[in-house]
Formats: sequence, structure tokens, C-alpha cells
Amino acid sequence: MAIRNPLHLPRIEEEDIPILLKALKDILHGMLTEEKRADTAIRHVLRNGAYSAEQRSLIVESGYAMLRTWEILKHAPWKADPKPLHYVALWFTLAGGTIPQELRNRYMPDEIDALIAQCETVIEQDGIFAFFPAWFNERCIKEIGKELWHDIAMSQIAEPRVFLRTNTLVGNREALIDALAKHHIKAIAIPVNDTGIEIASSDKIFTTDVFRKGMFEMQDIASQMIAPMLQALPGQRIIDACAGEGGKTLHISALMQNKGRLIAMDIHEYKLEELKRRARRAGAWNIEIRLITSSKDIKKLKSSADAVLIDAPCSGTGVLKRNPDTLMKKTNASIDELIAIQNQLLDSYSSMVKPGGSLVYASCSILPSEGEDRIMHFLATEKGKNWTLDESRRWCPAKDGFDGFYGARLRRSP
Repeated sequence: MAIRNPLHLPRIEEEDIPILLKALKDILHGMLTEEKRADTAIRHVLRNGAYSAEQRSLIVESGYAMLRTWEILKHAPWKADPKPLHYVALWFTLAGGTIPQELRNRYMPDEIDALIAQCETVIEQDGIFAFFPAWFNERCIKEIGKELWHDIAMSQIAEPRVFLRTNTLVGNREALIDALAKHHIKAIAIPVNDTGIEIASSDKIFTTDVFRKGMFEMQDIASQMIAPMLQALPGQRIIDACAGEGGKTLHISALMQNKGRLIAMDIHEYKLEELKRRARRAGAWNIEIRLITSSKDIKKLKSSADAVLIDAPCSGTGVLKRNPDTLMKKTNASIDELIAIQNQLLDSYSSMVKPGGSLVYASCSILPSEGEDRIMHFLATEKGKNWTLDESRRWCPAKDGFDGFYGARLRRSP
């Protein structure tokens, strides 16, 4: 039932069509009217409806597929401001579906034929670029070239692969694969590291004892490659300065074998609360959580850490297939604002690294302006003169098959 093309419907039973249309309408309502993120709106709909497992899967996959076509739907020649149900009807029809007769008057606008014809024309003329805002296409072509952006864009409208990271505080990868097999979940080891596995679907996995025992975390392979760049050792003092909900924090804790001091910091308290919950399940006990309330919290840790991770806030353009609503509220100006923040974080948070220690900078962006360019900018500053570049790596969705990531490790002079 997986959707590989966002304009091709999965196989759907006729009796499920009204259920799907209403669910999609409610998802869009939550996003457009209540300004919820896509994943939040989808969870809300699923939590408040009585759906079978198959219907839940259908709603999630169709919801994300619809959002991957948002740029096309939004710029269709609507006669009046469309309601969420109109967007749903247009996507459903474009994707090959037929609105039931009893719902057509409610869902389908009068100009549906003209809307479909124009959308099909735009797709034929612009190809894959039709799925993305014009300003973003221009930026990507300028930064990485038209050919590479075309290939990356193709990868970003596909369903994302499902990767797990083995929690080595609990067991090794082979033990995780065996445990999943007992639940009839086939897992394949990914050879680029010793923790990653791939499964076909995440539908059942969070109801298993494998999850409750903390044997894994859901994490893309490229993301799994960032924490090891710290070269963290048991007993060291490590700081995850933009910890968020803790995906990389938990990985660092495992690499430290729960020994030493791992300080997880963030400016968002609600994210740190989620980190606490995840850490308990993972059995990660060496994590000390700190909320950043002012620059004083950073100054207190001056020259104290063996290594610091800056998993910088960024455009998220490396994970568009997982978060297809990312560009709905982004602009060139908002990305430039993020770049300014990235510069500030490198300048400020690098002060927490002790002489001879290392700093890892990471971003889940395909844009060099949020990756390589930020490192070169930092190294050219007065503070950057005390640093050297140890390693710089980029993971490309079109070439590696993983999310788009950039990572760099810098070394402070002794």
C-alpha cells in the first residue's frame, strides 16, 4: 500500500474513501487553521478517530503524499479561496481517485476540470520542479546546480525508508534483528555502520516489547553518522548544545557506554522533557539536562568539554520527504535568518570546548550555505584562527539513499 508517487493513490477499498477524505480534510484544517505541524495534525486526527490498522496506515501515507504536492495544489487557478476539503478533492482526483457521488457537491469545486487541467499542464512543463516553490528551486540551482537538485528533488517526493539505530546500551544489532524477527518484522543490517538496520514499515514496531525495552531508536542512517564524529570516549565530558528531543544525545550516551558526563542543552524546555522520557526508556543514565535561558549558561561551561556537538537549527531541506510541510512556511529570508543563527552558535558554543578538544557541527540541509560555507566562515573569523578542520562529510539523498546531512569536526588548538 506504500505510495511511491504522491500522485498515485494506493489501493483503497470503496468504503474507506469517505473515511480517508474526512481524515485528510481534518489534517489540513489543523495545519492551515490551527497552524499545527503535519505530524502533529496527523497524530491528532488518528487519536480522535476509530480507525482500523489498515485505515491508519492509509491516512498517514495519503496525508504525507498530499502534502508533497502542496505547491501544485496551492497555485491551482482557484476562483475563490479554497477550503481544506477542496484541496483534498483536487489531490484525490489528480491522484486517480473518484469522489463518491454523494460527496461531490460538498467536496468538489465548480472549476474542478480547469484545476486538474492546469495542474497537469504545470507538471508536464516543470516536471519534478513543480513540486517545490520557485524561490527554493532557484536557490538550490544556484547552490548545488540544476542536475544535482533535480536528482535530490526526485528523491524527496518518494516515501522515506525506515531506519532504526540499535541501542548498544541494551544489546547489539544482531540481538535487535532477532528480537524483531520474533514479531515477524524483517530487518536488514546497513553496512555503513554497526548500529543501523532497515525495516519495511514502522506500523507495528512501537507496540512491541522491543520498543518498550529501549532496544532501538528510529533514526536515519545519515543522522546516525553524526555522533561518532565526536569520537567520544567513556569518562569524558561531552556537551550536546542543541539537544532537542535527544536523538543524537542518546547515541552519544551509548558511545560513552553510560560513563562520564553528557550535558544535553536546549532553549526549548518541552523538547528536553521529551528527551528525559526517551532517556529513561533507553537506559541512558549519564545525561545531565540543562535549559539554556541566557548566554550565562554557555559562559559557565567555558573550556570545559572534551567535545561539543552543535546540531544546528536549519532549513530541514535534507529531510523534506519526512517533513513535506517544511517549505510551506519557509522563505529565502527565513533561511538567511537561520544562517545568521548558525554563525552565532559556532561563535558562542565553540567557547565550551577545552584546548585540544573537538567541535562537531551538523545540519540536516542540502544547502552548502548551511554546511560547508558556515565552517569556512567560522574558520576565517578571529576566533576561528584557533581551530583546524579535521573532517568534513556530506550525505546526499540522491547518492546515498539517506537523508541529506552535513557534518564537520573541528579541533581547537592545545
